[in-house]
Amino acid sequence: MNAVTIIAAPTGALTDWVEKGRSLVAQRLDVDWAIADWMAEGKEAGHLSQAKFDFLSDNLGLAPKRLKDALKAATNFPPALRDTRLSVEHHAAVASLPKDEALPLLKRASSEHLQVQDLREAVTQRRYETGALFDDEDTDTTLCTLIVRAWNRATPDARESFMELAKTVKFGIIDEDEVQDGEE
Repeated sequence: MNAVTIIAAPTGALTDWVEKGRSLVAQRLDVDWAIADWMAEGKEAGHLSQAKFDFLSDNLGLAPKRLKDALKAATNFPPALRDTRLSVEHHAAVASLPKDEALPLLKRASSEHLQVQDLREAVTQRRYETGALFDDEDTDTTLCTLIVRAWNRATPDARESFMELAKTVKFGIIDEDEVQDGEE
């Protein structure tokens, strides 16, 4: 049996409610950029050499990565180069690219409603294409990726052995020498 779903046009109350949500998102973008510019001012004034990201995180209730991304976005994209429809995170994702590549990518992100992760993937793809080395800004993700790749290449027996070792040390440090000694 085929059912036909009819989607009603938004009513006045729904339209008003959605518009209020858009307004709140716009305010959030404005505040996020204000924080980013504040971070850049702090760096320029020398405050970041005294107040480190963990200190600011504790005092502001924002994650250190978010603060670092805000600083990166503000310093790489002054107000004249920003796409105000996109978030600080969008700009931070492409900050490692040259401006002549980053700006068109931001424009595309705006017109196609791309997510931040889409931009990160585009930057990674560009890095692979050019062989460029960008600073690793997310060491945990990189290390996790390396572990996943090693896991996927391992045999089922090797995976099982690894899990036993990890449990033995309660997911702490595994001494490689002890692993080798245990195999002999």
